[in-house]
Amino acid sequence: MKRTITLLTIAIALLTAGGLEAKPISVVADEETYKSVVMPFLSTYCTSCHGAKKSKGDVTLNEISADLAKGKDIDLWNSVLNQLVLSEMPPAKEKKQPTASEINKVVDWINAELNKSGNVASLYHKLESPNYGNLVNHQKLFSGEIKTKPFSPARLWRMSEKVFDNVKSSYGVDVTHIRQPFLLDDKKGIRDYANLLFADSAVVDVLMANAGYCVDQLMKKDQTIRDLATKSPTPEQLRTAVSRHFKRVVFRDPTPDEIDKYLRLYQGSHKEGGNAEALRLILMAVMLHPESVYRLEIGLGGEDSSGRRMLSPTELAYSIAYALTDSRPDSTLVLAAESGKLKTKDDVHEQVSRMLADESIDKPRILRFFQEFFGYNQAHKIFKDENRSGGFYYYGENYPRIYERDADFFVMNILEKDKHVFRQLLLSDEYFILNRQTFRNTVFDFYERNKLLIDNKNIPEKKAKELLKSLGLKNWKELNLKYYLHEFDRNFSGSAEEIKNMANAVRTDQPKSTSKEISQAMHPLYSKMPMVYDLGDGEQNFLLPQPYKRPNRAGMLTHPAWLIAYSLNDHTDPIRRGKWVRERLLAGVVLDVPITVDATIPVDHHKTLRERLSITEKQECWRCHEQMNPLGHPFEVYDDFGRYRTEEALDKLPKVNDKYPSKPVNATGAITGTGEKGLDGEVKDALELIKKLAHSDRVRQSMIRHVFRYYMGRNEMLSDSVTLMAADKAYLESGGSFKALLVSLLTSDSFLYRKTL
Repeated sequence: MKRTITLLTIAIALLTAGGLEAKPISVVADEETYKSVVMPFLSTYCTSCHGAKKSKGDVTLNEISADLAKGKDIDLWNSVLNQLVLSEMPPAKEKKQPTASEINKVVDWINAELNKSGNVASLYHKLESPNYGNLVNHQKLFSGEIKTKPFSPARLWRMSEKVFDNVKSSYGVDVTHIRQPFLLDDKKGIRDYANLLFADSAVVDVLMANAGYCVDQLMKKDQTIRDLATKSPTPEQLRTAVSRHFKRVVFRDPTPDEIDKYLRLYQGSHKEGGNAEALRLILMAVMLHPESVYRLEIGLGGEDSSGRRMLSPTELAYSIAYALTDSRPDSTLVLAAESGKLKTKDDVHEQVSRMLADESIDKPRILRFFQEFFGYNQAHKIFKDENRSGGFYYYGENYPRIYERDADFFVMNILEKDKHVFRQLLLSDEYFILNRQTFRNTVFDFYERNKLLIDNKNIPEKKAKELLKSLGLKNWKELNLKYYLHEFDRNFSGSAEEIKNMANAVRTDQPKSTSKEISQAMHPLYSKMPMVYDLGDGEQNFLLPQPYKRPNRAGMLTHPAWLIAYSLNDHTDPIRRGKWVRERLLAGVVLDVPITVDATIPVDHHKTLRERLSITEKQECWRCHEQMNPLGHPFEVYDDFGRYRTEEALDKLPKVNDKYPSKPVNATGAITGTGEKGLDGEVKDALELIKKLAHSDRVRQSMIRHVFRYYMGRNEMLSDSVTLMAADKAYLESGGSFKALLVSLLTSDSFLYRKTL
């Protein structure tokens, strides 16, 4: 019973440590404040458009009730709060504008009254959600008018699933049966937000099961632990054992106070459960330590005049490591923290720059940002009918995963050059196609040119380097990072025997072909796959070096992986494609679909999808759809497999002369509502749309906002304006370097400082 109570106590402690949420602090307000502050504000800035004589948008504020406890105008006050906090009202075109002080007083009053009435402002929940980051006014963020010193809210940030997979190897046991407690929902977009992740009951259940399993294994296999369990250990022996286990799990030495707490827990449990059970309990308690679940970002450094606290050296070491890697701090970071060389912005700059420059440090979070931002890594979830593809969409082999890996290679190639990264991601026509085949063909070609040496198992160092160079590798450790290989190829290390075996396997697949034909051809299983890139049989040469330059293509938004990810099972999805462009590239806001709306597209097999979508142009629909459709329609020049087209096949109708009836594709569209000179306007197709987007300041800044969210684990606030503008400047002055952008963000006040709200 004692043990059960203790474990429940530990579990509850974890649950209640689930994050420090940023909540607005409000002054205590009353009717006097309403009369002296709020009413004059509404009369001066609002009621000329929303009053008795005129009520734009059917909003009337001249008789709004100040008694929120009655709930009469709760929704209306929430709407006013939204407009003021997000700087949407009064409109920018109005000459008479309130000061920041005037707005803050009204916002404080609304917050206070909402809290008094038991109604928390809905706005703040939205502002914390990844789906609503764009609610913060884009123009204000990059205008330079906001001088507030940036910070992030003090918080606990739950460990990511990737970090856990690496950390568990240090537990000292067979990790095969350790379950993953930190799974995230596998949806498109940036998901690792600190305020949304906490150790709920399901997570704690898995953590406790893992702790029990690990400790049981240690008590069987660790001689020191086993001896302690069978004898009566001295306090010093317990201290040593707990310290060793703590260091392994929490990755730091325990404080004397922490050790004393574990010993008191042991003593209390020993009386009822005996030595072995008490030892098991304290070792489990160590594994449930909050720092084994959360990264602490409280701000344990000194406080400045703005009430901000800088992260301590230890906090910074973890924050830097987890920003770039899926691992705990490396020895250099740990040493810097312990020796007082991780206390200043310059210190952080040195460590971030070091890690970015060191190619031996695996930094998977960089590529993962682009996977999550573009969402192309979700293509494999869209099921397609193989017969409709013309023979290249073989789902059993899961071609979409291969396209996703091709897209990874596309991104990595641009990151390696690190110049004008965002623009190149939108404009580059250099594509990497089925790199597992190019790998095998390149090895085959190398064998054919060096048969005598390889057959005699004599490969000079110069020749070995030649093979690495032809594959674009510095060493064999990079192989699985750059190539999406079959399992039986993943341990390839360039030995003579491996080269010969692979060459023989490639030849076996195509016994009647010449060596030149084999080195350029594709395995029969994949022979039709390049059709998705509009590559005919006569154009294929799957021998490195790649990339292929493809016509009618421009960047990631015309890559098959992205086009498939934003399609449906049997047709394209211009609405979601347009929504993606509006939200990710134009920093726009698309309203939620009302639950009363029937979003079904009418079926008419004689019409194109665009013709059927004309139903969304009705007045009640167009308010939202005008934000999406004109941006999505240009992509209709690509079908739902990502193939370029000028005609849309009506493939639900019977074939005529062995071909489906078709209609010309109408890919015209428009960019609207940005206010940026040279950006708004009509476009004839996706390529013209993308060209405009790629040269836009707003698009570049919108992408930087998403980089900020990914690395800060939260949405930006208006107080992050200084950070975002500095990041934009660093990116531009470096010639579009993503590394320079990261250095700017990871040395910014938003990254370095915390503040309790």
